[in-house]
Amino acid sequence: MKYSFVMARVQSHFKYLQDLGYDVVCTCLQGSQNYGLDEYTEEYTSDVDTKSIIMPSIDDFVKGKQPVSTIEEMSNGEHAEVKDIRIMFEMFKKMNISYIELLYSNYVIINPKWEELIRTLFQERELISGHFRNQFIRCIVGMAYEKQKALCHPYPNIKDKIDKYGYDGKQLSHCFRLLDFLEKYKSGLPLAACYKVDEPRKIVMMNFKKQKTWDGKDILPVETAIEYCDKIVEQIKQLRDEMIGAEVVHKEARAFLDELQYKMIKGGNTMDKNNGSSGLGLSSVLTIIFVVLKLVGVINWSWWWVISPTLISLGLWLIVIVIYAIYLVHENSKY
Repeated sequence: MKYSFVMARVQSHFKYLQDLGYDVVCTCLQGSQNYGLDEYTEEYTSDVDTKSIIMPSIDDFVKGKQPVSTIEEMSNGEHAEVKDIRIMFEMFKKMNISYIELLYSNYVIINPKWEELIRTLFQERELISGHFRNQFIRCIVGMAYEKQKALCHPYPNIKDKIDKYGYDGKQLSHCFRLLDFLEKYKSGLPLAACYKVDEPRKIVMMNFKKQKTWDGKDILPVETAIEYCDKIVEQIKQLRDEMIGAEVVHKEARAFLDELQYKMIKGGNTMDKNNGSSGLGLSSVLTIIFVVLKLVGVINWSWWWVISPTLISLGLWLIVIVIYAIYLVHENSKY
């Protein structure tokens, strides 16, 4: 029943973004449900937040628009993060644990239009998640620092907890989860298993989320929460020092992402051009009409004008390909 409820929420995010005009490739759940740390009771209800990959249009390329990266807030307060495929794939290359997580989620809605291509992304998740191990570890440590900083910081979305308890227990729970993940990762467990939290730590993390002591019997004092968090982060740093090895980057993963991205953008804009039809595009139809009219003597245009619709279409594609090539060179030069 829980799975159906969560999937329905993910589906609503997907539909919401489509209604806003986004060409959504897929919508993936991100957060507590992926770790088995969600709860739906009167005392505590887990949020359902998602990240979605969207496709740019040919107009976005021609007009030089910046790739979309934003968060849409739904009426119920849930967050739907939206990222252009170019930005999302860069997140995979950077080994951000929050984005690699999407490849291991059981809660994914895929647009049938993109089913065949995007499935290969999930099928190659081990290639992607294992291509830059040191960077993955550093990203985990960086996230732990962020959670440590946020523990007592009155950010607008957690200010009520800070005012009441002096800290946000969810940040402490996050830090503990990252420690749990890194310990499993070091032991050689598959990444899918690393994301899942087992008993009894699951109970402790859920209690921390509710600002409670590890056994859930009392409210956890702010001083103790800070002490726990500092100790956990120190353990994470120690694991990092033990696990970091020689810098090895498997370029096959990045080549795969670049090729898939190219295929999807090219395919997507072909569909845009043909208005989703598998028949002839407008330029092809016009060219055929002009050729027939030329051959039967109805028009006496030069052949350059007769085939101009096709030439214009090819010219636009050349512009798109050049812009895309420049973008790839720029992004790959960062690594």
